[in-house]
Amino acid sequence: MRIHRAHTFRAVAWTVTAAALASTLSLGPAAAAEPACPPAEPQQKPANTCPVPPAKKQTAKKQAARKQTPRKTAAKKQAGDKQAAARKQAARKQAADKQAARKQAAKKQAARKQAARKQAARKQSPQAPSAACRPPRPKPKPAATCQTTPRKPAAKKPAAKQPSAQQPTTQRPPRKRPPAKRPPAKKPPAQRKQLKQDHGWRSEGLYIDAADLRKVNVFLARARKAERTISPQVRSIARRTKATVVGFDDRLRKPESIKRAVARTMQGDPTMTADEALGRINNSVRYILQWPDRSYVKGVQDTTKLLAGWKNANLRWSNTWARPRGYKGINTSWRANDSGHPYELQFHTPKSRAAQRRSRALYEEAHRARTTSQRRAQIQGEMNRIYATVPCPAGSQLLNGPRRRSAERKIVNGRQYVRSVPVMARNSFTVHEPLKP
Repeated sequence: MRIHRAHTFRAVAWTVTAAALASTLSLGPAAAAEPACPPAEPQQKPANTCPVPPAKKQTAKKQAARKQTPRKTAAKKQAGDKQAAARKQAARKQAADKQAARKQAAKKQAARKQAARKQAARKQSPQAPSAACRPPRPKPKPAATCQTTPRKPAAKKPAAKQPSAQQPTTQRPPRKRPPAKRPPAKKPPAQRKQLKQDHGWRSEGLYIDAADLRKVNVFLARARKAERTISPQVRSIARRTKATVVGFDDRLRKPESIKRAVARTMQGDPTMTADEALGRINNSVRYILQWPDRSYVKGVQDTTKLLAGWKNANLRWSNTWARPRGYKGINTSWRANDSGHPYELQFHTPKSRAAQRRSRALYEEAHRARTTSQRRAQIQGEMNRIYATVPCPAGSQLLNGPRRRSAERKIVNGRQYVRSVPVMARNSFTVHEPLKP
């Protein structure tokens, strides 16, 4: 652009100079008479002006600009709305942050006030009677009830001496009373009416009336009491003979099992009473002693000697090691010398005990009232196959029980006493705990 302007300026300058020379140095008369007109100077375009477009083009541009103006306005308006929404959202967030900060500051201030109150309460010592004598808020008391004593001079009171008991102390808060106990929930009327009508026991088609059920409960109470003295003897035998007490937690037979046994016995023989049926139950308290095969015979012999030495009467001795099929082991029943209650003691090896555990479910199924005879025969065959794998310890077939001892009863001053003595020895009588009716 600068070069173009310079060339234009030079051309104009040369044209003006040539015209001036021609007017002064005219060659003819006409030229001298009439002054020559100066040539028309070319119109110079301003340096900063753009070329003017034609009218048609300018009109088209104006129309396009008019069409684009609403679009730009809408876009600008939309952008403005977005910016306004963003500003509103930022303002709301800022207000929420400020509110949260205020709440947190209020909480901190409340915590500081509470800590200050606690610290002020701790600082209040018995030496400040004015603070200690303030009556509590829930139970205000008159000022006369707070007894204060004059302080001694600080010079006479040693610094390390603690406040005496005569000085006023802060009042204790009232004790909270324990919540009142709620009365036990009452049984529904229908159940109470049913209990009044019948206090007996029923299960699986078996029945015991109320009078016989009371006798069974007395028998169960005796068993629980006798177990407290029988269990120490069994544990002592296990330590001396190096035996293992198996299933000690199940030493007491379940009450439902005893009730079923009594009801089944009375159902089989209608003439039998409940006392007679209970007299046949010797395993209300039961224990299992286990030895290895090599020490089984010696363990059984030592146990028998100890029980006989403690004057326990042998009521039953069942040795089934010599049987070709069925249960393998030794089951014995004894009567305790101190309580007179019968209990069962089983002697097993590890393998015979494992077989007994495997056949337990079959044994219970065979003794149910609803089990048919055909099913019992199948159960017996399965149990025979289980016990056929149990080896017999050497000499176990020849193990026998001690001399049979019998129970002798005597009534003294209206009370019944019992003792266990050998069958051949009846020269003395030892008083034992009376039997409960």
